[in-house]
Amino acid sequence: MNKVLITGGAGFIGHHLINEILVTDTETIVYLVDDLSNNVVNPVEYFANFKVREILPQMIDFYDNTTDTRKPRVVIVNSDFSHPNIISLINDGMFKTVFHLAAKPRVEWSVENPIESTNENFTKVLNIAMACAKSETRLVFSSTAAVYGNSDKLPVWENDTSAVPTSPYGLSKLCVEKYLALFEELFGLDWVALRYFNVYGPAQPGDSAYSTVVSAWCHKAGENKPLRSDGDGTQTRDMIYVHDVVTANICVSKEKKLYNRVFNVGTETSVSNNDILKFFTDKGYTNVTTAPERKGDVKHTLAQTALLKALGWRPKTTFAAGIKEVFNYWEL
Repeated sequence: MNKVLITGGAGFIGHHLINEILVTDTETIVYLVDDLSNNVVNPVEYFANFKVREILPQMIDFYDNTTDTRKPRVVIVNSDFSHPNIISLINDGMFKTVFHLAAKPRVEWSVENPIESTNENFTKVLNIAMACAKSETRLVFSSTAAVYGNSDKLPVWENDTSAVPTSPYGLSKLCVEKYLALFEELFGLDWVALRYFNVYGPAQPGDSAYSTVVSAWCHKAGENKPLRSDGDGTQTRDMIYVHDVVTANICVSKEKKLYNRVFNVGTETSVSNNDILKFFTDKGYTNVTTAPERKGDVKHTLAQTALLKALGWRPKTTFAAGIKEVFNYWEL
């Protein structure tokens, strides 16, 4: 049985990724590491049908899943991803792939908390990177389109060096990428960075600092509260459905030989906030308030995904189809 480790596995993207792996790859055991500070599911309950085993991080060195009579498909460790015992497991070469999704991914929050954001999204990640280098484990790192900042060249390519991040969040992710490239040169690290554009989909929280406009408006609509529109609504986003992000992760994890290390994950199309708002007003949610633009936010995002498409990946969900699934999830 193959083993993979997924940090942030109880989070929005993480739990969708784990579910896809469990359903489509019966030969893989998933180690789910999450401190449950931003979880969207209770992993013990959510993955119960696949059999789970909860292990304390202090005991993980003594656990052997091959002798576990429960035969779990998911081993859950309630822990910070940089816990020394987690790093030790990676060092020992237990995993075929490490998917690092744990992060504090909100631009506005990173502007308000730049030191904490940098520690979580940059400094601590280097521990995982070094462990993967030592054990020759592929690291699939969740990066962000925020590394491009306010680029005046759209769509953006992965080799675009003219853009500058406008938030600590974007800068920290870019710094990680540069360290991963350096660790490849110095220590032979096998790595991939996926620059997600604006991810949305079912189970994305709508009432936290990490909400996107889609989930935030769904939450407000469900409570019959006004939908807050920031700025003039003309800002545009390349909205990527969560399942397409999941398949991108799986795609790059399985590619034996990578000739590129950084890939955009988007749709090559964009929608404005006003476009998104129309989906809500068409359903009768017309109570809208306006607010100033948020500090650190970019005006427009649009991906060029030729490099990822060359590996056989394609986004399969249009925004119209995706937001319908989100509305169904929220029962709107």
